[in-house]
Amino acid sequence: MKMRINLRRKKARPSYPIVEIRSSKTEDLNKNKGYKSNEISTTKYNRYNFLFKNLYEQFRRITNIYFLAICIITLIPQVSPLSPVTSILPLIFVLVVTAIKEAYEDFKRFQSDKDSNYREYKVYRDGEFRNIRSKDIEVGDYIKIEDNQPFPSDILVLTSTLEDGVCYVETSQLDGETNLKMFKAAKESYNLTEEQVLSLNANIECELPNNNLYKFKGKVTNNDDNTTFSVNEKQLMLRGAKLRNTPSIIGVVLYCGKDTKLSLNQKNPPSKFSKVEKRLGKSVIGIFCFKVLLVIIATVLASRFEWKTARESWYMWRVMDEAVEDTLGFIIVKNFVSYFAILSFLIPMSLMVTLEVVKISQAKFMEWDTRMSYKENKEYEIALMRGDEKELNDKDKDLGDVELSNLKSSMAMGGASIAHKYMSVKNSNLNDELALIKYIFSDKTGTLTENKMLFSKCSINGVMYDDALNGQLGNLIQSDKSPSENEAPIREFLLNMSLCHAAVSEVNDMSGDITYQSQSPDEIALCDCARNNQFTYVNRTTNQVQIRVFAQDKYYDLLAIMEFSSDRRRMSILLRDPESGKIILYSKGADSIMMERLSEEEKNSEILQKTKEHITDFSREGLRTLILAKREISQEEYDNWSQLYHDASTLIHDREVEIEKLNDQIERGFQLVGCTAIEDKLQEGVPEAIDYLLKAGIRIWIITGDKQETAINIGYSCKLLTPEIPIVIINATTTEECQRQIQQAIKNYITPMSSTEVPQEISMVIDGETLVFVLKDHSEDFLKIAAKCHSVVCCRVTPLQKALIVRLVKRATKEICLSIGDGANDVSMIQEAHIGVGIHGNEGSQAARASDYSLLRFRHLARLITVHGRYSMVRNTLCIKYSFYKNMAFFLCQFWFSIYSGWTSMTLYDSWIVTTFNILMTSIPPYFMALFEKDVNERVIPKYPKLYKEVQNCHLFSYRSIFSWLFGALYHSIVFFFGLYFFLNGDDIMNHWGKIGGKELAGSFVSTFGVLAILLKAAVEMKHWNFIVHLGIWCSMIVFLVISLVDSAILSEIPNMYGVYMTALALLKFYCMVIIMIFIALIPDFTIKFLRRHLSPSASNIAQEDYVLNYKNKNKKLLI
Repeated sequence: MKMRINLRRKKARPSYPIVEIRSSKTEDLNKNKGYKSNEISTTKYNRYNFLFKNLYEQFRRITNIYFLAICIITLIPQVSPLSPVTSILPLIFVLVVTAIKEAYEDFKRFQSDKDSNYREYKVYRDGEFRNIRSKDIEVGDYIKIEDNQPFPSDILVLTSTLEDGVCYVETSQLDGETNLKMFKAAKESYNLTEEQVLSLNANIECELPNNNLYKFKGKVTNNDDNTTFSVNEKQLMLRGAKLRNTPSIIGVVLYCGKDTKLSLNQKNPPSKFSKVEKRLGKSVIGIFCFKVLLVIIATVLASRFEWKTARESWYMWRVMDEAVEDTLGFIIVKNFVSYFAILSFLIPMSLMVTLEVVKISQAKFMEWDTRMSYKENKEYEIALMRGDEKELNDKDKDLGDVELSNLKSSMAMGGASIAHKYMSVKNSNLNDELALIKYIFSDKTGTLTENKMLFSKCSINGVMYDDALNGQLGNLIQSDKSPSENEAPIREFLLNMSLCHAAVSEVNDMSGDITYQSQSPDEIALCDCARNNQFTYVNRTTNQVQIRVFAQDKYYDLLAIMEFSSDRRRMSILLRDPESGKIILYSKGADSIMMERLSEEEKNSEILQKTKEHITDFSREGLRTLILAKREISQEEYDNWSQLYHDASTLIHDREVEIEKLNDQIERGFQLVGCTAIEDKLQEGVPEAIDYLLKAGIRIWIITGDKQETAINIGYSCKLLTPEIPIVIINATTTEECQRQIQQAIKNYITPMSSTEVPQEISMVIDGETLVFVLKDHSEDFLKIAAKCHSVVCCRVTPLQKALIVRLVKRATKEICLSIGDGANDVSMIQEAHIGVGIHGNEGSQAARASDYSLLRFRHLARLITVHGRYSMVRNTLCIKYSFYKNMAFFLCQFWFSIYSGWTSMTLYDSWIVTTFNILMTSIPPYFMALFEKDVNERVIPKYPKLYKEVQNCHLFSYRSIFSWLFGALYHSIVFFFGLYFFLNGDDIMNHWGKIGGKELAGSFVSTFGVLAILLKAAVEMKHWNFIVHLGIWCSMIVFLVISLVDSAILSEIPNMYGVYMTALALLKFYCMVIIMIFIALIPDFTIKFLRRHLSPSASNIAQEDYVLNYKNKNKKLLI
């Protein structure tokens, strides 16, 4: 008998249901097919489940479950010595603060969803276009989209008001690219009138919903004549994109709601946790184990006392009826639970919430930093990194608190940010991780450079031209002095540049000037150069390309376009010249790809050798090179290829594979046209930033797809490579050769002979072909060299190799890695690293969207890491250690008190003191520590790169430093309690009832100098003071005094705490003890700090003195 196991698993759809195009004459055939609703909901909660779901989410945290158990214990009066309010109120406070934060974030998502769902569109219903809300749109609807309207769903465009069914779309919300992209309806439908489209009787077969923004396959079948035609990504308008420069289009809704490509791409980023968070978790476990040890000790002693001493003592109350006396087992359990509750506050309840709020606040400080925004003073920031004292003295006008000034300016503009004008933080959990970076992996183009391409030089027919941008080539064609053998190649070169591209032209209605937009800045540079030489690209339609040659329009029939991709690394366009009837294939691409596709005759030509020499020269100058080529196609070859291409384009499955095979077949046997060299200048401040980061102990790798000579030249330009440091170059074509070169480098630089001087640092250059062998066979030996290198340049690298390199170094070294890039090809590298940083560049903002932090310029990375990252580490670790300290110092006195209370689990402090200690009395100092603390002023940080090395190994939050704080807390608790015992032992202090002051009076003494000493400890540790910090420290003391006085004045506290604190304030001994106890507790802290500063000063101590002597005093003189 077979057992059937019914697993409740979501069934995968084998195929997407066929979409019936809806018209006024047909019934609704698309119902009950399982299509998604178009209503979008990105919220986590709703008004009905918020309370229960939020509580469920919060109690998934182990700390909240722990404190919930404490609350339950305090509700049992037979075992709990504490009032329930002592644990319930703080837990409610933590839960409420977290819930408010979650509700605020979810409400913002709800508002965004509402704006989208209630936007109205023209949908064809009941024989006319009606305004329908976005959430009510369904699959199969005819929809009319007008200019500047966003698309509410994924729509197949059937016709457009522009010629040949062309429309222009902005996809910045999808991929961050602000340039317009040209889409076009299928040639079988674009010439239909609106009435013909609306009466169309057809169905659409398309692929299952997927998250690939750049691929789509479908087939439209006309039921009237059974004809079919294929549709692809060029006809699919995606939700989130916007129609631009087009009056209107009509299309059919294919995918709605969660089936749209935008929704399928909206996945939660991978969870990342900092090293500090991981150590924090282990530290909490350690403190919990210490607490359990104390509980066990107290339980054993308390049970022994109750079982023996208490039972045998005539003066102690005991149950008269022996039959109902507690058993030993019950006594042990009761005492264990009681002490477990009493010592529960050794673990700070509010620490996690404090850290969460603090990190969000730190992220806001980063985003408000004008020195990482469009408002920055570029010259000042570069002078800071360069250490130019004279320039700094001239420019440094503002010597106040930079963070407070940024806060004021942010409040002045209402907290609003301008898109792409400020840096943004996507993952504030990693703020302190920025201080631990050992490796930086950087893209080159657009990250280190401006990505604003400028045509510099070119090589045509073996001749180099260096002034083509200013019309040199056009002048040579028109000049009578031009040699006849060069005129034709130059003309073909300019035709290739003006025809072979994917740029979109825009004509200014007023001036008639033509400007270009393209996904690739290189194409804009090529079109601009061709225009300057009288070969102007004008327009491209579905079947025609228009250019203007020496003021005369020329048209070419467009037969096919083979688009550029990172895998192909080339682009081709197939055209027919109506005048000559010739079919010409123009192509351009990377030289490594194009040279192998040249004809055999071209490969052996002298012109190719001269062109290679020119390419080498261009690369040494740091220029980007492209090879231009052409090929004439016979009519017969084109007819055969066209038929195969049409068959492949109608496939639903494996369409891309078959089309690429056909493209590869025709893109061979090229004739060399020439080579272009485009300049991409370094961003301002890049050399200074890299030089500073290297001095800070960070190893930098540049990973680029450029030629080796170009990459090396850029390395020297940005100070990554220097003449003083030897360079190891590894280029291999076989795995054996790769191994030999690596072993030779190890012999020379890692394990040299005793007579050979070992260089302190080396740099390495390696190409993508060699990396294939390294990643597969020689990773261990390669890392031996890489670990010795302070900089590495990887050239000719593919996007996949970028991520593999980061993964290799990350896993092998176990060090914190940061990746930075600006393009879609950098996304995998960014997500692979511990910390990903994106640059808002000309290639769009896909990298910025996928990153943890996004910046405007590379130079801002130095400030992000060495200022904000370092401060976050200093602040967060101080906040955590202080939170551990204050709870340990204050509540460990409960354990010492048990020694003198017969281990009866009595509490030393009043319930209201225990309740408000964490949420009112001492909650502000750790929060302000984590917001405003600066061990070194940021103006001197650029002068001392070694300051970053102080925090780079996480020694600020090492287990040794945590233990030293906990040991200090142990010492302070001993001083607080045993100092009280020493001064009051044998001294009969009368309270206002005429009795000797008991536990309540002793508790008020200990709580007073305990809280005051803990707050003053914060004052001792804080190195940066502003009026907010002053307010927080001194107001916390006032809050404690007010709570103590109120607690003593509540009538319900009779006879416990009523009037006790007033009695203490009336005693001279009380004031003397407070002063003495605080002095005894804090004098070791002062002494240790004094000795460390004078006997073994750190780099931060020296920087502090430098700031006081050279900056602060200068400011005072200016004020005088």
